[in-house]
Amino acid sequence: MKGTELKYDDLEGFLKGLIENKVIDALIMPHRVGNKVSYMLVREKNKIEPPASVIFAPSFGVNAANVIKGWMIDNKVGIVAKPCEIRAVIELIKLKQLNEESVLLITVDCSGAFKNEDYAEHYAEIGNLVDSAKIKELEGKGISIREACAICENRLADIGDIIIARVNGKVGVAGLTEMGVEALSAVGLLLEAKDLERKEEKERIVAEARKRLEELPKIDSVEALEEFLQDCILCKNCRDVCPVCYCKECFFDQPLGNPAGGDLLNLAELRGAIEVPANQLLYHLTRVYHVCTTCVACGACEDACPKSIPLTRFYPVLAQKVQEIFEYVPGRDVKEPLPFITYKEEELEERLR
Repeated sequence: MKGTELKYDDLEGFLKGLIENKVIDALIMPHRVGNKVSYMLVREKNKIEPPASVIFAPSFGVNAANVIKGWMIDNKVGIVAKPCEIRAVIELIKLKQLNEESVLLITVDCSGAFKNEDYAEHYAEIGNLVDSAKIKELEGKGISIREACAICENRLADIGDIIIARVNGKVGVAGLTEMGVEALSAVGLLLEAKDLERKEEKERIVAEARKRLEELPKIDSVEALEEFLQDCILCKNCRDVCPVCYCKECFFDQPLGNPAGGDLLNLAELRGAIEVPANQLLYHLTRVYHVCTTCVACGACEDACPKSIPLTRFYPVLAQKVQEIFEYVPGRDVKEPLPFITYKEEELEERLR
């Protein structure tokens, strides 16, 4: 790959250069609000804030992909975000929810993130940068990263058009696609061959993630699932914040999926009695079927749950099993076809024996 090394303070000039040189028309990037981190959409280069204190901040609020979902526009937008967020954007492109030519994907390394509220409360101890040693130290103090991050195998920037990696106290910036290399050249960066594969670090992250995954409580029966979801109030927050849930009209916003009033009484007459809220189990099983191949395990669903149901133990875990069957990694490559599009009737017989 072609790239260069920058100082942290040089990142501001690089991002400003993307707008100044008309590589992009606007930029979505992390934005600090006190001790919290959110996103902002910038059109004027002088509105870009110094990113050094926020670009690698271990905080997770909304998935950036959810911000631009359905933007079928001609303007070109750059997106600076974590790997799981960029993977979600790539899935949205394949799902025809975004134009590939309208986005420049800039992926940054992620060491794991804390919920926004936890990050804000413990900002003095967490800071702007963490590594595995710092995460273990904080865990000993009862400050833990999100469960979705603990089981994530894809924390390093290795997808998108441009990657921004933490390398020996500096940042390595490299283009992974022709669009990415052209963007870096357009802002005046002198590019050379760069090796940012970081094989050993990736292997360590994968091993740690799989160990944590094995330690999670298992949901191994319908009865266990019903107990797991017993506090669900069917608010559908998990659907609304999911970056890859994209239907224009959800079945569960229609009378059959969300019965009320007379429809609820009719169901009760038909079955004798029904649990309220109705369709609780059906809702979650339908949703996991809907997103099982495209789920990027960002954990936004769990963060949004008002009843604090640990949904990471259901959606990403089950989705990973389906993805393994199809040998599919969501967000790996924008040209890789979606499994359900290329499905063949006999292809899973051997795997499911």
